[in-house]
Amino acid sequence: MWSGHKLKQNGRRTLIFIELFTGFMLLCDALAYLFRGNTSTLGWYMVRLSNLFVYICNFSISFFFCFYVCEFIMQTRLSLSLIFNPKSSVKNKIPVQLFIVLVFCLAGIVIIVVSQFTNLFYYFDESNLYHRSTLFPLGVALGLLPGLITLTMLLQNRKKLATNVYISLLLYFILPLIGIVLILVSYGFSWINMSLGFGALHLFYSSIKMMELELYSGEGGHTVVSPVVTPVRTSAETKKRVVRTHLWQTLSISLGGILLVLLIISIKGISLPEKVLTIDKPYTENDASKSVCLTFVRNAEKHWVDEGDPDRTGAQYDGVIFNNMSSTVITEWSFSIFVPEGCSIDPGPWNGSFALSDGSLNVIKPHADDAENIHGEDFYTITPLKTLGFGCIMYTPHDYEPLEHQIIFTYSCILKPLTNKLFVIFLALLFIIFIIATTIMLLEGKLIRVEEENQKLEDTVKERTKELEAEKNRSENLLLNILPKEIAKELTEHPERTIAKEYPNVTVLFTDIVGFTKISGEMTAEEVVTMLNKMFTMFDERAQREGIEKIKTIGDAYMAAAGLTEDEYNDGALRMMRFAKGLLADVQAFNETSNIKLMIRLGVNSGPVVAGVIGKTKFIYDIWGDTVNVASRMESTGVPMRIHVTETTKDQTISRFQYSANTEIDVKGKGMMKTFFL
Repeated sequence: MWSGHKLKQNGRRTLIFIELFTGFMLLCDALAYLFRGNTSTLGWYMVRLSNLFVYICNFSISFFFCFYVCEFIMQTRLSLSLIFNPKSSVKNKIPVQLFIVLVFCLAGIVIIVVSQFTNLFYYFDESNLYHRSTLFPLGVALGLLPGLITLTMLLQNRKKLATNVYISLLLYFILPLIGIVLILVSYGFSWINMSLGFGALHLFYSSIKMMELELYSGEGGHTVVSPVVTPVRTSAETKKRVVRTHLWQTLSISLGGILLVLLIISIKGISLPEKVLTIDKPYTENDASKSVCLTFVRNAEKHWVDEGDPDRTGAQYDGVIFNNMSSTVITEWSFSIFVPEGCSIDPGPWNGSFALSDGSLNVIKPHADDAENIHGEDFYTITPLKTLGFGCIMYTPHDYEPLEHQIIFTYSCILKPLTNKLFVIFLALLFIIFIIATTIMLLEGKLIRVEEENQKLEDTVKERTKELEAEKNRSENLLLNILPKEIAKELTEHPERTIAKEYPNVTVLFTDIVGFTKISGEMTAEEVVTMLNKMFTMFDERAQREGIEKIKTIGDAYMAAAGLTEDEYNDGALRMMRFAKGLLADVQAFNETSNIKLMIRLGVNSGPVVAGVIGKTKFIYDIWGDTVNVASRMESTGVPMRIHVTETTKDQTISRFQYSANTEIDVKGKGMMKTFFL
């Protein structure tokens, strides 16, 4: 990975750290196994350093895996420098769990270093062999917590991850969890380290398969495309509830993991370091203030003179081991006391393996294959607050008194936490907190889902309302393109009513293209339509600016009106004349950019009209009356590029516009009329 990709251009950097620390951890674990039992100076250092680095690598891997998950959640390569500025990083949406994991990992490393001098987690015997110490489960819990917190972060951000990414990261967490359970149950095999090794291989394989390089860099990534999460609009209260839920979720999962470890430990028990008890003045009876107390005396009733050797006394010697510990089982023990020369032991079987050597009587707990084991191996373990008797027939000088000699008692124990009331209370409290946290987490999660569903419904309603409003606006705009505003409103409110109105003073304009028939004959149909569309679009835009009502177009003819109001005295004629002059300017502008040069005639007249809507489906708004007919005659009898108006229109606009001398024309149905040119 390192040689095949530039580190600054992709997100494999964190995975490289995971692989490096995993490889180094496995190397150290192999060295620890290779040098175990080696009492040389090299072996002494190698065993201790290797085990130290195994623990440190475990915590380092936990942190970098959490960092790796954060990069997938953020869908970008993150800078390691963000760990030095947690406040701003959290504001920038970096999961806060990353910094919690960092604290636990650093705390674990510090405690492991301290353990090298205090034997908190493990210790080494005289043969340079590794043994678990009393607080070994604490080391397991510290290693488990970062993984559990990372798991909560993974679950909380499930929607931000593609399914294959989510499953891959989840599988990496499951493997060490299985290893933790196995190492608590079965001692002597590197389950956690093996599971981390398999997990690292899995991440390497899945990183190639998922092509997260493309996912991070965004360079044509189609192999794995993380789903685009549509942000759900949430209230401030819901955001607070989500934060609370995440906290309860983290607490619930963390407590669940701790409870699992404690339950396994409680069932399996905790192996305590071997202890040596030296008793300078032997006891005659049990001292309950001591964790372990023992006596070894000659039975006052069962002794006799050795017939074969009058200088020796034969007697039954009785030993009793008192286990005064309420939660600890003594599993292995041995006993040693001084005896003078000339002593011998009568053949057993006895409750122990008895032997004389170097001036001492040595007693060892019987094991399964020992001839002295007449009651079974478990009989010789000493349960909490119980005693175990052992003894033998031994011949010694008459003056030998065992109570005058030092006793050395060596024993190993297993702590059974469930037999301790305080531990049971502690476990029960943890379980109660776990139940409360889980219940609150589920309840808060349910409330959040209900609120999210309600919010989705509200958003859907708003979106639909917005769409309906937009559709309504489009319909209204379309209607306003066909009808005047007042007519459109009346038609909307009363769709069944016949709409027809009389207006006293409306100014009507007609215009058409001079020689259009000849021009269109020399053009294709598409060119004709394009030309008309371009010019009439200019007319429409001007009509909208001037407040003129477009009535319709017929072929090359354009009809418009102004003053469609019940007020007889209006400015419709003035606006129409300004509009007519603008049309001439529009034609000139059209001619400047077109190969075809056009000219138009314009006719204008003012007077009463009738307006209304015809039809129910493809309806049309139109105006009728003598005023409309005369306006049409003004256009047809006009002059190209001139505005031809009637006397009525001239009288309403003479104050603003200048006209030529009158011209009399014969208007069909009207006879001779005075007309004028602007």
